[in-house]
This record gives sequence, structure tokens and C-alpha cells, in this order.
Amino acid sequence: MAGVAAATALILLAGCGGQAASDSHKTRPLKTVSVAMGFTQNVQFAPFYAAQKLGYYRAAGLRTQFNYTSEPNALSLLSQGKIDFVDSGGDEVLAAGAGGLHVRYVLTQYSRFPSALFFLRSSHIRTVRDLAGKTIGVPAMYGASYYGLLALLRSNHVKASSVHLESINYTQVTSVADGKVAAAMGYAPNEPVELRSQGKAVGEFDIYRWDNLAGAGIAASNREISHNPHLVRAFVQATLKGLRFTLQHPNQAFAISKKAIPGLQNPSLQRQVLMRAIDFWKPAGVPLGHMDPKVWNLTAQVLHVFRQIRRPVQASNFYTNRFVP
Repeated sequence: MAGVAAATALILLAGCGGQAASDSHKTRPLKTVSVAMGFTQNVQFAPFYAAQKLGYYRAAGLRTQFNYTSEPNALSLLSQGKIDFVDSGGDEVLAAGAGGLHVRYVLTQYSRFPSALFFLRSSHIRTVRDLAGKTIGVPAMYGASYYGLLALLRSNHVKASSVHLESINYTQVTSVADGKVAAAMGYAPNEPVELRSQGKAVGEFDIYRWDNLAGAGIAASNREISHNPHLVRAFVQATLKGLRFTLQHPNQAFAISKKAIPGLQNPSLQRQVLMRAIDFWKPAGVPLGHMDPKVWNLTAQVLHVFRQIRRPVQASNFYTNRFVP
């Protein structure tokens, strides 16, 4: 998803923090697992930081190594067994699996698809149909933001050919603020929040309200799932504890994240980012962490319609709920 690129190079968060749950955990050797997180350290990884700091990973026998260097082929490396887990959009996992990679989604973090179209209210955009004839900025002509926009237009019977799409990289905030584009696609917990923090009156169309596609979560390799199910279950359930803690104690989770992110800029804005992200993590129709078959079936349909997968596929082949309670 735009704003959520996969990561592969092992740039590690120093130490694993937290406390052991018992004396046996203090003496038992820990299994190191590498986790490709995407782009940079961010408060949107608060559930992982909480799981680390509060000792959930250690209690599960794990030492986590987080990697933040953006690489386009993290899922390929996951399929090859060169990394253990990837934080990735469900749409990316499904497309990768349909393309022949041996990967599967095992934990949902974003129950609601977090891509959004945003604009200044002064642009007089009130409905999706008002986008006809407008210039819309997208980070690139691929990825979750791009497909989310196409899905939004399709659901509102607006032809993609009736809008002008412009690739603007990750300049969405300034491009919208300066009027270079009428609207832009971004990550609902990021760009719209930042623009509002500047005192702008912002309108927003959250894609999930029309098409709730599979958002970001954790993927593992099919081989790991088959040969090391206990490891996958340990990591998934420890991370799920961190997610649940963050939902229940956002202020404490933010404090943990501040310590985990050296030189965190603009804490007030970042707190708003976390609170907005939490809105997208809350359970939606299925228990926390679970994959919703309706969401995944729709994602498979959308990817096929937009030719991101060559043929229709059975969505259930690319996710599993076996590791979430």
C-alpha cells in the first residue's frame, strides 16, 4: 500500500527490550526472527514496539530484528526464506502469491483499508462524482493508493478516463496545499492528518467505506508455515498482544513508541497519527487480527479487474486464520 513499502536490508532496532515472563524465559535461548517493516520507524508500528518493550516476544521465545530499509522485493525474499516475516499490504501479498511466490498473510493489523483520497474543502469537492475533470495526484501508477483510487472511481460510476492522474511521488501534502492537484491519494493516518495539523480544512474519502480491501498485516512463507508453525504462531500471537495493548492503552503505547524511535519529530502530530491509525486497526466484522473472507474475496476481484493478477484466484489460498485465536 502507498505509504507501506516492504523492507529487507537488516537495519536493526538495537536490542529487544522488555522483560521475561518467568525465570525459564530468562535462561532459554531466544530464536531471532527478522521482520521487514517498510520505509522508516513510525508510530504506526506501535503494536510491534509494545510487544517488544512489554516482553511479549521474549515470553514467546523470540528476539525480533526490525528492518526499515525500503526494498521492492521483500515478499520475494520472504518466499525464498531469507527473512522470516514481512509487514505488507494484503493486496500485495495476494498479488505476489498469485504471481507464484510462496507467501501467505497470517495476521491483520489494518481491519479497514487505510488508503484515502483527500483534498482541501475549498476545492468544492463534495462527492466522488465531483472528481470528474479534476487532476488527482498519486504516488505512482501502481500500489495500494493507485488501486484504491480506481476502486473508488469504479464504485461511484466515475470513469478513470474522466480524471487526470498525475504521478507526484510522495509530495501529496504540499501538492494539495499548493493547489498543484485538486486531490491526492495517500494513507489516511498520514497525509490528511498532517495537512489538518497545518490548520487546513480537509475533505477525505476513505476507500474502505466503498471497497474494504485487505490492508497491511503480517505475511510468512508457506515453508515457514508448514515446517515451523510454532514459530509463526508465537510471533503472530505476541504481535497480536501488542496490537490489543495499543488499542486499549494508546497513551502508553505512544510513550513506548517515542522511546523506540530516536529523534521523533513533532510528537503532537505523531500522537494524532497514532490515534487515527487506531481507527483503522479496530476489529471490523471479525475478531481482532483475523482475515475476513469477504474482504479478501473483494481484493482478489479488484486486482483481477485492474489486471494486477492474470486470472481469477481463490483468495483463501493466500491467507490463513490458523494462528490467530
